[in-house]
Amino acid sequence: MPNADDDAAGSAAADADPVAAALAAGDHLVAARLAVARGEPARALDIYDRLWRFADALPLALQLGRRPLAIRLALDLGDPRRAAEIAASIPCDASAELSAAAAAFAARGRHLDAGHLAERAGERATAATWYRRAGSWLDVGRLEESAGRPHEAALAYEQARARAGSDGERAAADLALGRLLARAGRGADAARAFQRAMRVPSHALLAGRALVGALVTLGYPVAANEVATRLRRDWPELPASLEELAALDAVDAAAGAFPPVAGVGAHGPAERRFKVLRALGAGATSQVYVAEDTLLGHQVALKLLAFGHSAGGADGQAYARFSREAEAAGRLRHPNIVALHDADPAAGLFVWELMTGGTLADRLQDGVPLSLAAVRRLALDLLAALGAAHEQGIVHRDVKPANVLFDAAGNAKLSDFGVAHLADFGQTQTGGLMGTVAYMAPEQISGGRIAAGADLYALAVTLFQALTGRLPFLGPDVVSQHLAETPPAPSQLRAGLSPAHDAVLLRALRKAPEERFETARDMREELARWPVEESSGLAIESRTPDSSVATMGAPALMDATEVPLGRSANGLLFASDDPRLGRPVLLERRDTPVTGAALERLRAVAALGGPFVQRTLALDDDDSTVTYERIEGARHRLATLAPLLATLPVEDAAALTRAHAALVALGAISPAAVEVVSSAGGPVLQVVTASDDAGPS
Repeated sequence: MPNADDDAAGSAAADADPVAAALAAGDHLVAARLAVARGEPARALDIYDRLWRFADALPLALQLGRRPLAIRLALDLGDPRRAAEIAASIPCDASAELSAAAAAFAARGRHLDAGHLAERAGERATAATWYRRAGSWLDVGRLEESAGRPHEAALAYEQARARAGSDGERAAADLALGRLLARAGRGADAARAFQRAMRVPSHALLAGRALVGALVTLGYPVAANEVATRLRRDWPELPASLEELAALDAVDAAAGAFPPVAGVGAHGPAERRFKVLRALGAGATSQVYVAEDTLLGHQVALKLLAFGHSAGGADGQAYARFSREAEAAGRLRHPNIVALHDADPAAGLFVWELMTGGTLADRLQDGVPLSLAAVRRLALDLLAALGAAHEQGIVHRDVKPANVLFDAAGNAKLSDFGVAHLADFGQTQTGGLMGTVAYMAPEQISGGRIAAGADLYALAVTLFQALTGRLPFLGPDVVSQHLAETPPAPSQLRAGLSPAHDAVLLRALRKAPEERFETARDMREELARWPVEESSGLAIESRTPDSSVATMGAPALMDATEVPLGRSANGLLFASDDPRLGRPVLLERRDTPVTGAALERLRAVAALGGPFVQRTLALDDDDSTVTYERIEGARHRLATLAPLLATLPVEDAAALTRAHAALVALGAISPAAVEVVSSAGGPVLQVVTASDDAGPS
């Protein structure tokens, strides 16, 4: 029989844990309310969930940050709109949470929502499974296409067309199928698909633009012009040029991979970040377009992989080359290397600095040599670029005139790191010849060890051509000549060349890599002694040997998570890594969204550009997170600019002074928010800074 001691013990236990006591008595609702009152929301959530009191459980799940569970509770309440709102609040980098949320939608039969979340989590195969179950064949085709499986994508688009419930859905399938066929080189089939889609008013503009491009490619300019004329009747703002009109559609789908720029925030539609202006050129595997970056406020070059991301075959090799190019360029920041602003390798789209001065190949195509001063300046620029790359463990392997670009001021910049080695210098040549044989070092041809000397050899061939108007080896067996023959002295081919020209080039062209210059810096010190001509009467630029040689150290080891750095004038700063390119970036999470005047100031700062101003890379779709490049190096407050200038080479000091003047003229930046960072390519004005007690940014 119970006694007084037992009653006392039970009373004490109930006082110690009234929730447990209520549960023991079967009063579950009372127990849940007691748990809330006692500050035990997780316990209350579990009880409400078991009672199917979803309306009471939902706010507790949100309070605890358990968004996947909150989504399931909202769906159990019959409120899919609330579930979608919760899903939209999950950050894009929270892959595990996104995956759990996708499973919650799938468990309740909402496979389309599950597919969207799985895709945001980067689980494309899982997303495709949910899209198939949802019957969303356009999404299936899009994922198959991005994965480099064009045949499977085409089948999915055919399914979408066959199962379409409206003219608009059928036209969307025709448009997607036509774009796929066009990229596969099946222009006639693509044109027929575009014609079908163009009959539906809601798709007439997009399908018409695509049809113009297909007809131009097929060699039917009259028909293309007729379609363009019909389009301009309804859309008079379209470009007058067929080429520009066709270019609009070519990058439209790929550019959609980038987040839009919020022009009016939550009060209106977002503005597409890139506006294609015209076609710039095309190669065997890619097309390049001039576009306006509405975030950065200036024109850029969009490079679009022509077709396919498959792992094997020519398409896969082209995609791998694009990926290597993005990785290498993302690790380099130097005034003489073409800057990569942004990239989405999965979409095959890359955003580059726009170079308006043409290529060195353009300047040498007539066989007329350049002036001695021009070649000297060219050589110094390229050696500075190669020095920066080599110190980062990157060998270019394809230095040639076509990969040397000029900006509007005539500065030479190295481009196309698509066949570069990204690891150590001890790798050998594999997978066939990578590069161009006319400029290739003997060890590249024979499959030997690839090191910095291979780039210096290729540069010497390029400079030989620029000085003499011809290559050192004319063939017909160019390979054997590179391997065994001694090149002629440049002074034998052009009057006025000095022994200094011969000494540098002939040493860099020696067959054995160990007999060449050891580093780009060594070659530059010798080359700086080349004489220059002054036939124009203008003062010839003279650079000291060390004025633009990069002194980059090894890349910093970055933690995979965001590292707090302190505050800027506008919000919190974090160090992070760009997940697509692996480069270090600086995130500024602003206290308030970037809209109105703040957005205009951001664009104005971003538009300054140039190698001596910190680059603005992106504005996330939450309108509150700005991504900047993060520059490693010694930091100096702007107040120290004057004494710092006295210690810099003349050209770097002049460039920094010009950048400083641009910032002051802008009138929107406090000098307290600007500091100078001593970086690899010279001093850089860093607009976003941490507080004095924060770590380096």
